[in-house]
Formats: sequence, structure tokens, C-alpha cells
Amino acid sequence: MDDGEATPTGPDADGPAGTDDAVPPGGPAAAPAAAPQVPVATPDDEVGLDDQRYGARVINKFYGQVHAAHATFGVSGGTLATPALVGRLRPADIEHALRYYVRPRGFTAALSELRASHLVVLTGEEGIGRRASAFALLHEATGRAGEVTGLSPAMPLAQLIEYDYLRDRGYVVLDWLGERRDGVVQEFGLARLSDRLEKAGAFLVITTEPRAALRPGSSRHVVAWQRPDPNAILDGRLLDRRGLPLPEDDQARIRQHAAELGRPAEVVRLLDRLPQGVEAALDEVEKTARHRVEEWFGQASEWDELLTVAALAFAYELPERTFERTHARLREIDRAERIPQPTVDPEFAAPPPVIQGRRGLHRDGGLIARQDGTTLDDDLGYERRIVFVSAAMREHVLRELNECDYQLWQPLRLWMDEVATSRDLDVRLQLALGVTLLARNRSAAGEARDLLRSWAAGNAAKRFTAVSTLSFMAGDDVLAPVALRTVLGWTDGAGQNCAVTAAMALGGPLGIRYPTEAERWLWHLSTRGQRIRVMAVRSLGLLFCATAADLGGSVALLKRLLLRLRRTLTAAVDLRQPAHATEAVLEVLAVQHLDREEPMVAYVLRLRPEAIATIGALWAEVLRSLPHRGPAIDALRATLAALARVPAAGDAAGQLGGAMRAELSPDECALLCRDLAWALRGPFGEADVYRPVMDALLAALARTTPVRPALR
Repeated sequence: MDDGEATPTGPDADGPAGTDDAVPPGGPAAAPAAAPQVPVATPDDEVGLDDQRYGARVINKFYGQVHAAHATFGVSGGTLATPALVGRLRPADIEHALRYYVRPRGFTAALSELRASHLVVLTGEEGIGRRASAFALLHEATGRAGEVTGLSPAMPLAQLIEYDYLRDRGYVVLDWLGERRDGVVQEFGLARLSDRLEKAGAFLVITTEPRAALRPGSSRHVVAWQRPDPNAILDGRLLDRRGLPLPEDDQARIRQHAAELGRPAEVVRLLDRLPQGVEAALDEVEKTARHRVEEWFGQASEWDELLTVAALAFAYELPERTFERTHARLREIDRAERIPQPTVDPEFAAPPPVIQGRRGLHRDGGLIARQDGTTLDDDLGYERRIVFVSAAMREHVLRELNECDYQLWQPLRLWMDEVATSRDLDVRLQLALGVTLLARNRSAAGEARDLLRSWAAGNAAKRFTAVSTLSFMAGDDVLAPVALRTVLGWTDGAGQNCAVTAAMALGGPLGIRYPTEAERWLWHLSTRGQRIRVMAVRSLGLLFCATAADLGGSVALLKRLLLRLRRTLTAAVDLRQPAHATEAVLEVLAVQHLDREEPMVAYVLRLRPEAIATIGALWAEVLRSLPHRGPAIDALRATLAALARVPAAGDAAGQLGGAMRAELSPDECALLCRDLAWALRGPFGEADVYRPVMDALLAALARTTPVRPALR
């Protein structure tokens, strides 16, 4: 067993139950009180592979610098903007979380409990330092700085008890979702978990919010966590960029502001901004934006202006004419005597009326402005975009809109359903981000959940919008576990369309956050009905591509897939299971890198030679399957062609052939050499470039003189 990849054992070792009637972790998803009737999608109403790949690239880079209360959504610049929370956590992420850490009251008692029983549960609201405290406690208990393994927040107590822990290793479950059980049953489960950890010699810290049904005092392991004193965090940190103490007046202003903030997470953000200057640290722009929005909503305003502000909150920073069309449709819906029928595509409907009084959009004291100098098209040049006066206003506007009544939200909901079907990807992504920012407000969580549930059960465009929203949620520390719980609730018992949406979501940023959980559930979904299986297999390949920024995760994913494939091939009770498992693995071996013209597996082979044995074993199992041998050989050809373009390609190909030979019998090797020699004969461009790679693979596979088939 790889020291960094402990795997669960027992009845849940292979993940969730293998039937469609399995109950997902945390129970079935709660349906809206009056769920809208949506048509069941036909096979033609599906998100295409090209669209899903394009969406994966865009959602990973779109809005990498979005301003939303200092949150960063998605992946930007090829590196993870938000770290993975499952699997071996990166030491750099742990060090970053502890950069300003101060022990709160109760730390010593919690550490004593962790050392004694190997388990402690920190419960409290988000933002009070539970995550950093979990890392600090594990560091003290294990004495091994930076070596922590994250477990999925969706794991129930039974699965945590059966997990295969490693001695002297620290484990953490961040934002545990809990389970609906009686307090006595949970207390018994925690006691069993403590015994299991003590026998294994491992240490586990769980962080959770009070609503996860773990009450302080219900068990000696459950501790109500306290926030540290903000001034204690500030002490010794109030230095300017030259390392000199700040003037007393500035220190007093910062201390006063920190006292108003209260939560450690907000104080840490203040300190992170301090090198940019005192004014930036105090975030006067943010405070001014909030005050201006509150003042605007507190005054009487025309109904059309309120509709314009509401439209902009969900259709932000769009070209002026695009915003006019979407806003005009909202006004049309609002003024209809009866609920209008939704249009198939609002962008291609009849030309809407022009907004009257454009100057009113950015009048003095208003919230809306035009942004000049944004490139729209190489041919059309520049077009203005409609924005708020300050980007920081958007989240505050959504918070105020949430306080408005049914008169606003009835037309707004209908309009959002139409926008979710737009052919303009920017429009849908802005809607998705708007719903994400809305969901950050706890009182609006129900509204966001109902929208997501409706879109997940809708047509292909709505499902894509739901997936985009979940992807943005995955980039937020507070909303990521909520997104995971939502998606897992759709995997069983919520309808075929919801299961397809769940499979799409797990192949994107949500899968980056929770890689082992995503891989486990995608493997499960790949055994379901045709539509669900196709999407799950495709998403499994995209999940592999998403690990390109962290190739350690790529290697770990391949190892888990090899383990699952072998278990399925040796213990399958249904003849279809081996075929489905082989199909899923073949997708991973064949999938193209999102940003490079080469298979993702070739990219891993070049940069991580330690993965060759695992990749060779996967190739051997797939090539052994007669129904899959043709497409498998095609995928192998593409991999070898990519390797041929880099130095030392022959060595890598030879090692790959040796790894394949180690998994096959002599007869299988002979048959495979014959098929490969014929299939690899060409055309592959320049024979002189490709021949060394091909010959090295066949020679290693046959242990004989290199076969030299004719090349065309």
C-alpha cells in the first residue's frame, strides 16, 4: 500500500452501493415544496463532448479574479485556486492556513483529548478558525508537520470506522456533513471510531457546524470551538512593508476594525492586505460599496430601476446590447398579465424593445455604470459593458434583493429559468456566479437549492448552468461541502436527469476539491443506465485531466482506478460490469489533455515516470479485452505518437512495454505483439521519429529482437 493513499476497507470499500436503489450519504436530497414539472430529456437533449470539454476549460479559468467578499472561484492560471480537501493535503496549503494562527481558549484541552482518545470533533460556525485549529492539533499530536490526509465530508461514521488508517498519520474531515441519527447512536459511533483510531495509532480531527447534529456535551469527543481574540492575532503582525512598526494611529484603526470583524478569517484577510497599505487593509472600498448599496435600497426608487439592478446582479459585465436584451425580457415577463411561456432561446427571440432612458442607468447616486474598453470581437472592436459602480457591490446587491418580496422574485425566477437556457456561454456563467453569490447568504440557501434542483432536472442547457453554479460553489470554502452534499443527493432516487447532472459536476472543480469522493461516485455512476453511464465515463476522463495542475493527484487517481478495475474483473456478479469498468478505464487512457495536443496519459508518462507501472497495468487489462482492443490500440497509437516528440521517448516506451508484459501471459504477449505490429505500422508522420518508440515498446513486450513492421 502506498503510504500516501490509505484506502477504505469493509463493505463500503468500493464506494457506494452498486444498485440504483442505494441511499446516498446524508439521505435523499430534499425536493422543493412545489417542484416544477420539467420534461424528461431525450438522448438528443444532452450536453455534447465538445461543449463539456470547452466548459471544463472555461469554468477553470473564467472569473479567476472575481471579487466576492475576497473569495476566489474556480481555477486560474493553471494552478489550483482552492486546494483539494481530500487525499494527502499539500504541506504548502497547511502552512498557509497556519501563517497567523493563534491558539484559542480550549486548545490545550482539545489537544489532551486528541492524544488520549485519538479523536476530537470541533463544532462551531464557519470562519472562526476550525480548519487551522484542526491542522495545528494534528501537528502537535503527531509531531509530523505538514503530513495530513483529508477524508471526505460525506463519509458516514460507519465508513470512517472501517477506514484503513496508517500509524502515526494525522487525518482530518473538514466541514463534515453529519448524518441523521439519534444522539445516542452517534455517541456510540464516535466511541467505536475512537477505539479504531487508537488501535491503528492514528489521529483524526473532524470539523463541523452545529447543524450537523453533533451537540457539544453529547460526547466527550465533541468540543464547542471558540474563536481566538482578534487582538492576539494582530499582536506582532502590525508591520509595514519595511518591517518597521506602524504609527500608533494606524495601529489603533486596524485594531478597532479587527474588533468589528470578529471572525479570524476576516482578520487574516485584513493582515494579508496590510502590505498594500493601511487603507487597503481596512478595505474602505468594500465598506463604501456596502454602505452605498444599503442606502440605495433604503430609499424609494422606481420599479424599472429595481428590475435593472436585479437583472445586472445575475447578468453582470455583459456587452451593453446583450444586457439590454436580457433586461428587456425581464421587463416583458414582469408586465405580462399572465405568466408568459418561456422562450426557447431569449437571444434569438423577436427583437425586444429598447430600454428607455439609458442615462438613468448611471445617474448620480445610482449603482450602475458603463465599462469602456473591453474587447468584444476582432471585427467589431470594442463594446461597452454594464457593471456596478464598484465590483464589490454585486454581492451586497444580491443580499438586499434577497430581502425583497414575491412581487420581485416571481418574475425574476421565471426570467432566470430562461437565462439558464441561453446560447451565450458568458450569460449562463454570469447567472451561475450570481446564484453562487446569492447562496453565500444563508437566508437565501433555500432559493439557490430550488433553482439548482430545477435546472438539474431540466434540459441540457439548464443542466449545464447547474453544473457551472456547482463549479463556482466548489471554489468557495463555505459552499464547497454544500455543493458536494447537493450533488451526492442527486446520484440516486432523484431522477435520471439529476444523476446525469451529478456526473457532470463531479468531473469539474468539485472533483478537484474532493478527488477520491468524485472518483468513487463516478465509478458507481458508470454502472448505471446508458445516459448516466456515458456522462460518468466522460467525466471520469475530465477529472483525470483536471489533475494536470497536481500530477501527484494524477498518479493517485490511476492507482485507485487500477485497484477498482481488478476488483471488478475478479468479483463481478454481472457480465456487464467488467465491460463497463474497462470502458471507464479506456476513457481515462484515451482522453486528450485540455490545453495540450496530446493524450493526458502521455503527459503523465513524460513528467511522472513512477506512474509507468500503473499505466502499463491499466493498458494490459484494457488490451486484454477483445471488445475494447481496437479503440485501445488506437489510444495507444496516439500516446506513442505524443511520446515520440520528446527526448528519451524510447526509454519511456520500453518501460511501458515492460510494465505491460509483467501483467500478461506469454501467449497474450505474443498475440498482442502481432496485433500491435500490424496496427502500429503507420501512418505516423516521419518514420524515423516514430520507429524508435514503436520498436522499444514491441521489444520490451516480446523480449526478442525488435519487430520492424513496414511503415508507410
